[in-house]
This record gives sequence, structure tokens and C-alpha cells, in this order.
Amino acid sequence: MKLSERDGELGLLRRLYRGCVAGKGSLVITNGPVGCGKTALIQTFAEQVTEQGGAVLSVTGSASESLDRLGLVDQLVTAMGAAGPADGPPDAAEVATAAEASGPVPRALMRRVYRAVAELAGKRPLVLHVDDVHFADEASLQCLRYLVRRIDSLAVLVVLTESSSHEQALATLHAETLHLPYCHRIRLGPLSAEGVTGYLTDHPATRSVAPETVDLWARTSGGNPLLLDALIEDFAERGTADAAGRGAPVPRESFRNAFLRCLHRCEPTLLAVARAAAVLGTSVTPALIGDLLGEDATSVRRSVTDLRAAGLFSGSWYGHERARLTVLADIPGKDLPALRARAAELLRESGAPAGVVAEQLLAGNDSAQAAWQPDILREAAREALAAGDIGAGVDYLRHASGICTDANQEAEVIAALAEAQWLIDPAKASRYLSQLSRMVRAGLLTGSDALVVVKQKVWRGEFAQADDLLRIIEAREGAGAENAWDSAGYSRAVIRSDHTLVRVWLSFCCPGLRRGTTMSPRTFIRLSADLIELGKDPATDELLRGTGRAGPFADTLVALIFLIGAQRLDEALLWSERLLDEPRNRRAPMRHAFLETIRAAAALSRGDAADAGEAAGTALSLVGPEAWGIAIGLPLALAIRAATESGDVDTARTYLDLPVPMVMFGTPFALPYLQALGRFHLALGRPRAALRDFESCGELMTKWRLDAPELVDWRNDAVAALIAMGDHRRARERVEEHLAQLGERPGRARGIALRHLAAVGPSRDRLRLLQEAVRILDACGDGLELSRARADEEVARRAEGQTTALGREHPLGALWDAPSPPARGTVPTGAADPDAVPAALAELTDAERRVGALAASGCTNREIADRLSITVSTVEQHLTKIYRKLKVRGRADLPMSLVRFSEVACPPCGR
Repeated sequence: MKLSERDGELGLLRRLYRGCVAGKGSLVITNGPVGCGKTALIQTFAEQVTEQGGAVLSVTGSASESLDRLGLVDQLVTAMGAAGPADGPPDAAEVATAAEASGPVPRALMRRVYRAVAELAGKRPLVLHVDDVHFADEASLQCLRYLVRRIDSLAVLVVLTESSSHEQALATLHAETLHLPYCHRIRLGPLSAEGVTGYLTDHPATRSVAPETVDLWARTSGGNPLLLDALIEDFAERGTADAAGRGAPVPRESFRNAFLRCLHRCEPTLLAVARAAAVLGTSVTPALIGDLLGEDATSVRRSVTDLRAAGLFSGSWYGHERARLTVLADIPGKDLPALRARAAELLRESGAPAGVVAEQLLAGNDSAQAAWQPDILREAAREALAAGDIGAGVDYLRHASGICTDANQEAEVIAALAEAQWLIDPAKASRYLSQLSRMVRAGLLTGSDALVVVKQKVWRGEFAQADDLLRIIEAREGAGAENAWDSAGYSRAVIRSDHTLVRVWLSFCCPGLRRGTTMSPRTFIRLSADLIELGKDPATDELLRGTGRAGPFADTLVALIFLIGAQRLDEALLWSERLLDEPRNRRAPMRHAFLETIRAAAALSRGDAADAGEAAGTALSLVGPEAWGIAIGLPLALAIRAATESGDVDTARTYLDLPVPMVMFGTPFALPYLQALGRFHLALGRPRAALRDFESCGELMTKWRLDAPELVDWRNDAVAALIAMGDHRRARERVEEHLAQLGERPGRARGIALRHLAAVGPSRDRLRLLQEAVRILDACGDGLELSRARADEEVARRAEGQTTALGREHPLGALWDAPSPPARGTVPTGAADPDAVPAALAELTDAERRVGALAASGCTNREIADRLSITVSTVEQHLTKIYRKLKVRGRADLPMSLVRFSEVACPPCGR
């Protein structure tokens, strides 16, 4: 150990030694906490004495020998025998005889020891060092006191080192020596912050540590040189300062061993206080330590002061968590459970947070259970879940489930456990459903706790069981399914009741299960929209923040879904991102996945396929497909559609390969999945397969009385497939029928339908229809559909201008009525004038225009290669250049004005 901030003390010892050389004896009592450099100071001084020709005798007290009578004197006699004075010290037999006797030490023995010391000092100056004198037995201390009272005229310097935590054991020695004129006292303490800085700078392993980390070194070591050396040793084993996080200390094995060495060399009371503080953790106070140990607070404060003086406590109790854990691990295993149990009880009585008490109960795992323990664990779980610490909440509830005192309490705890576990992994939560179902039937589980089982069974697609359990709950509460609503009027208070909302979701998720209720899934939309009353009620924020119970069908999700359905996309994105910023939502995998799904839906509705794909991919990666239950269709559909819109067919196919439960196809969650599959087929140039998917979707929606474009706009998709097939007659019939059903209310579905009608209707109405479509889609905020409508409008406007100049019979005037764009050779020379080509398209080469025209028309890379007699690789290279020149991200963003450059027949774009 190096010396630091010890120059004054070393100077005093040198001065006293010079007096010793001159024949003037002295006594030095060096006092300080363990590990603070007392021994290192004396060893450095002893080396200097030896270099100057002096003699040094060193003996050391030991806790294990503190009961051995005259043990320290025996060491001293042996050391003097090795030095070899003429008459010699007392022999071993004489010391042994005195040790076996009781009472005061024989005066003859003490005189023999004194004469031996005096004889050695007569030959050369003598330094007699007694280390850890506080461990010396009383008989040895008696001899030592006899000696130091007689050294004032001898060339002897007696140096005693003692721990400040053992001062009471040396009260007699201090009383008889500190008043002597030749007695001096040195007090050592931990290093200051400047001392730690110098210590680190002087050591080759820590010279390069960042200055901002010095406070961490000082706080972790408490300024204790022994602990500081141990930290440096641990640091050196980690490599360079850069590899060690710019020099921040990380306590490891050396620190652990040094800390325990210091602690076990302290007075036993200090060890007990340190252990109690380790058990209590962040809740520690002197009063709590006193109660835990059965000691008064005053003595505890004194012990805490001593531990701080030793650097074992620093700042707020332990300077580093590793130190606390080291002490905790050092507590005998047989003692720890009782300490934990007692600590939990004391913390509860003191009003500590439930989570703090619960941690003690979990750590102690004591078999002795009190009636209050399950309740405090449930309270801690509620606090943890509210803060987003789902793992801790599950741990608390799992422990509580094993110590319940009655069946009703056990049922409530297991229901809460299943609900909390669902937020992490619904598949694992399902392990409790069989037991909970029996509890519901037995009447042990009632109210909202019983609904946990129903909601999770709905989520898993176990509809018949969910319905049976829900009817039991409704019958007990006197609110049967037939009273939940009617087909026209209902009250907000009724729909906001827990069991009614669950009935709404069950009816929606399983349209075929209608026994005893008149509500259709279409009514669900109206009820849910009224339920949230978005923008009309000051409680909106509270609702969106999800202050109610968490579960598969939370109010927050309903609110966000209908923000998207109402085309309030900016609000939906704002709220989803705001909720994602809350730790309690980010740390709960299912909450996080829900919000990412909402974000993906809003982004896709805005036309941002890249953001939608990222959000949907995140949602699917947070929890496995099995955890999604019947709802897997929604995030999968969003991921497939986002990849399809981006032109990333391989990624879309990867999502389509993920398994989905068969029961999903009997629920409305199959609808967006079928729609996404149809759009994928349409992007691959398979319009007939796409039409089958869209019509299957429509058949289910009609069957379930759920035919609303706010959910899935299958009619517009079917029209797009018919256009891609070239069946303009059927497409026109379908789109006109769709517009008649939509009415005059502007909305996204109407805007898309008008664009389709412009594609298959009379050319004279084309520009007007597209202008109205652009206006509606612009108001809806759907960027993707708006860009398509504007591209069509540009083509229609240009075609109308050319028709006016060339006559209505010109082929270009019938562009939208023809099954395919006209061949370039049929267009008059004037139509190919560069001035008539948009500036961006003018940068494309002829080959790039041909490839771009077919890509914009919806052809796949293979189809383009076959039509133009080139390789697929060449198509990909042309498309890469086209995207760069037009500054677009993929084929979905290609302007429809490219279609005019097609030289071969290609089906019109069905988007």
C-alpha cells in the first residue's frame, strides 16, 4: 500500500526517532479505522529506521489469540531472543508458567522483559512496534503498560497501532499512558478527494482514468486506502482505461475480499450494524437498525459514525451496491430468513412502500407466514404494474399465491397473477385459466376478477367456454346478456360496466355466438365509438392513458382504433407515440406491441408504408405469434400490407409464412388478414386470386353483419382486382353500387371509389371525378391514395388537353376506356414533343420509361422482363435508376403518368 496524505505523521515519527537516538524514549499511539494505512505508515517508518542502523521489533495482536494469556508477551520474548541480548529475555518456560497462573502478572517477569528491552536499546536505538494492540490479552497489556512507563530515559520508541472501533477495549491503557509527557497520538482517517486523486495519479494502472470518474472512486472506496488498492487491482485486471469505461471503478473479487477483511476486523457491533443495513437496503435508518438488532438508536448511530470513518459507509450508507451485496452474502444462511422477515415487519409498521416490504418477503422466503403478507404483496404488485415493472408485479403475486390464508383470497391473487402475466406473455398466462375457471364456477371468483378469465379465453378463441363463464357472472350480478343493450338505444353507464364491455367484445370476436343477445357486430362499432366520446369529454385523456385495468381489450385500444377509423390520424399517432414514451407501456411487452400496432395502422392509413412496416415488425417481434391469439391477424395484416406497398415482396411472403390459429378465420381479425393477402396477390399480378380473397372477405362481413368500410374496404379492393383483370364492366357495376351504399358523406372509401369510377367510367367525367377524389383524400390525410389520385388526375388532365386539340376520336382520348395503354407507335408525332413530358420523367432514358411504365401499371419484375425480352436483373437495375431519378422509395410511389410510355400491352394498374 502506498502512502498518501501521511507526510505529517511520518515527519513526527522521524522526529521522535531522532530523540530516541539521543537517548530519549517515546510512546506513539497510532489510532484509526481499519484499512486506513496505520500499518503501512509504520512499515515505511520501520524501513527508514533499519536503513539508519536502528533495530525494529514487531509483534501483532490477533482476534483469535485475544484470550491467550500473555500471548503478545510470548511473541515479544521470541523476537528479543532472536535479537540476542547478553542476559537474554525470559525463557519460554517462564512465560508459559506465568500464562497458566491466574491473577496479576508476576512482577519478576515484567522486570525481566523491561531489562531485556533496555539491554537491546543500549546497543542501538530500538523501535518496538505492537500492531493491532486492541487484540492483546489483558496480561500482555499489563506488561506493556509496565514497560512504557519506564522508557523515558531509554533509546526506545514504542509504537502502538489500534483500531478506532476498539477504543473502549483499551480504556485502561489510554488512562495510564496518554497523560505521559513523552506520549504522542496520531489519528489517521480515510483519504480526502484530493488524496484519492493523487493516489490514482501515482498508480500506473489508473493514471489515465477520466477526471470525472474520481468521485466514483472516492465514493466507492470511502477513501479507505485498502479498499482503494483493491479497486485498482480489480481495475487493472479489466484492461485499459478505454476498455474499462473511461476508468470508472467496478468492484469485483479483490474489493469483495478487502471489504470483508475490514469489516471482520471491526468491533462485532459494527459488523452487526453493517449486516442490518445491508438487509434493510435503501430503507435503512438508525432507528430501524436498532429495532432489527434490539439495540438503542444512540449506539447504532455511534457504530454508523465509526463505519463512515472507516470508509465502509460512504455518502448514503454503502458507497456502492456491490459492497452491500458483499455484506449480504456474508450473513450466515441460517440467520438471513429471520432477519428478512423481521425487517419486512418493521418496514411495514414504519409505513414503508409496499414494494420495499415485498422485496424483503421475497428475499427472505421465510416459512413463518403472517396474515398481512398476501395483502402487502398484492398492494406491491399493483404499484409495480402501475409503474410498468411487470416482472416484479408477477413475482410478488406468485409469492402471494403460495401463502394465502383462504380460498377466496387465493382466487383473487391468482386472477391478478394471470392478468399481470398476460402483459408479458399471454401464452404463459393461459396456464392459470383451468384453475381460474373452476374458481369462477365455484363462486370463489367474482366481479372484475372473474372477467379476467373470460377476456383471456376470448383472446385464445375459446368462445364457448368464455360465453358459459360470462353467463354465470351475469346471472350472479343480475345483468344477463339480454339486458346489456338493445338494437337502438343504450345508456353510456350500461356500456361502461365491465361485464357488458366484455360481452360486447365476445359478440364482436365470435359473430356466430349470439345466444340470448340482439347485438350485432355492426352495433359493436357504434357502441364502441360512443363509448370513447373522443374530443367531447374532459375524461378523454384519462381514457387514453388507460387508467383502468389492463387486459386484452382495454379502453385505450378502443379509443385509438376509432381515432384511426374516424381518420383522425394525427391524433392517433400523437397518442400512440405519447403512450409509448411512458415507461410503464414500454416495459410491458403486450402494451408495447398494442401501441406499435396502432402506430402501424395510423401510419399505413397516412400512406407511410415504411413507418408502418417498422412499427408492425416491432409489434410482432415483441411477443411471439402464439401470444397474439386470435388478434394475430391485425399486426400480420399491417406488416404484409406495408411490405407490399413498399414493393418488398420477399418480406411480405415471410410474414405470410407465419402460422396463424385456425380459429382466427372465424373472427373479424381474419378480415384485414384476407385483405392483405389479396393485395399481395394483386401486387404479384394475380388479380383473380386477389379477387377471391376480397370476395371471401366480403362474404364474411356480410354474413356477420359487419359490412362497414371503416373496418375493411373490400369493395374498393375488389374493384381494383377487376380493373387489373380488364373487366371494366363488372368493375363499373361494383364501384357504382359501392358509391350508392356510401352516400354523399365524404370519406376515404368514397375518395378511392371515385378514383376507380374515373378509371372505368365515361372519359367526359374522368377529370371531374378525380378532382373530387383528390379533394376527399386530401381531407382524409391518406398520403398513399392521394398520390395515386393526383397521378391519375395528371394523366387525365393531359389526356383531356390532347383530346381537345386532336379530336375526341384520338386513341389517347380513350386511354381509360381501353383495356391497356395504347402503343407508342399510334400516337402522333406531336404527342411525343419533349415539352409535353414532365421535367422529372424527361430525365429517364427510353428503356427506363418502358420499364417504369410497366412497373407503374402493376407488372412484376418477371412479367416486365418477359414483355420486354430482357433479364430480371436488367429490370432491377433500371428500376433502381428510376427510383433515384424520380426521388421515390419504390414502385408504389411511381407516378401513373409513366403509363403513357408503355410500348407493349399491360393491364391497367389495379391500385
